[in-house]
This record gives sequence, C-alpha cells and structure tokens, in this order.
Amino acid sequence: MKYHIEEASAQEACHKRTDAMRHNRWSNKYTTFAVGIGVGAVLALLFAPSSGEETRDYISSGVKKGLDDVASTGKRWKRRARETVDDVTASVAGAVEAGQEAYRSVRDA
Repeated sequence: MKYHIEEASAQEACHKRTDAMRHNRWSNKYTTFAVGIGVGAVLALLFAPSSGEETRDYISSGVKKGLDDVASTGKRWKRRARETVDDVTASVAGAVEAGQEAYRSVRDA
C-alpha cells in the first residue's frame, strides 16, 4: 500500500515538473519573439537608407506601379477573353450553318 502512495506522489511531482518546463518553454518563445521584434525595429531605424518622406514616396510609387501593372494585366485578360468568346461564337455559328445546310440537303433530296 505504501508503495502505491509513493508511486502516485512521484508521478505527481513528475507531472508538475513537466508542466513547469512546458510553461517555461512557452514563455521563452514569446520572450524570444518580442526581443526579435525589438531588435528588428532598432536595426530598421539605424540602417534606413532614406528619410521618412523619401521612404513614403518610394512605397507609394511602388504601390502605384503595382496597381498599374494589375490594371494592365486585367485589361489584357479582358481582351484575350473577348477574343476567345468571339472565336468560339464564330466556330459555333459556322457549325450551326453547316448543320442547317446538311439538314436542307437531306430534306430536299
């Protein structure tokens, strides 16, 4: 009986240590992440190649160029889709006309 009590208390102690270690690792991850963000922000400020206004201009011109590229790509896709629809329409119209002609030739024969 005494053996079971000692075994249970040993297991409880082991679980407590495991939980404490798990909590400790979790805290270390958050701490490391926060320190990394801080170091990254400091390095970004120290090594920034331009002033704030120049950086904002650079970012806004990059965004404008990206939007222009998206718009031109959209127009190009729209033109290709229209051409494809026109080609398919012409093919279907040709097939319908050929079918009607075949029907008429069989009907008149």
